[in-house]
Amino acid sequence: MKQAKLLFLLITALAFASCRPTARQTVANAEQPTDSTETVTSADTLRIVIADKNLSQTDSVVLARIINPNDYDVNYGQEYAIERETEGHWQQVPFPKNFGFTSVLSTVAAHGSATVYGHIGLLHLTPGHYRLTKQIDGRTLSDDFYIPSTITFPTPVYR
Repeated sequence: MKQAKLLFLLITALAFASCRPTARQTVANAEQPTDSTETVTSADTLRIVIADKNLSQTDSVVLARIINPNDYDVNYGQEYAIERETEGHWQQVPFPKNFGFTSVLSTVAAHGSATVYGHIGLLHLTPGHYRLTKQIDGRTLSDDFYIPSTITFPTPVYR
């Protein structure tokens, strides 16, 4: 009877010990931003990085990479949002009524990366500070880009 109780206690202790997160998981979870406005810079953190930070008003696509340095795969859909910074606050840029997303689930393998495209051609963005935000593996990730103001010179008048 004592051996059965001892075995039961040992199994229970092992079960509880296996449910606790590892030190690496605890640190990784602590490094995840709690607010989508926080910048993600850690090499151990899932992140999205825009390739070209300066776009022109005629660019139709924002090219970004999802980087997964973790030991597990992550999933994401095709949806994304474009936000503009106005007076220190982020406001979502509305998509046109005829704009939609394909319902496809994609995966980034552990220690891998994937390219995603943010189509912005129909948004007619003006110069300013923007960011692409995307739900990846249940987290909201984002990276900034800029549309710089262009210098326009007066058109010469020819007579």
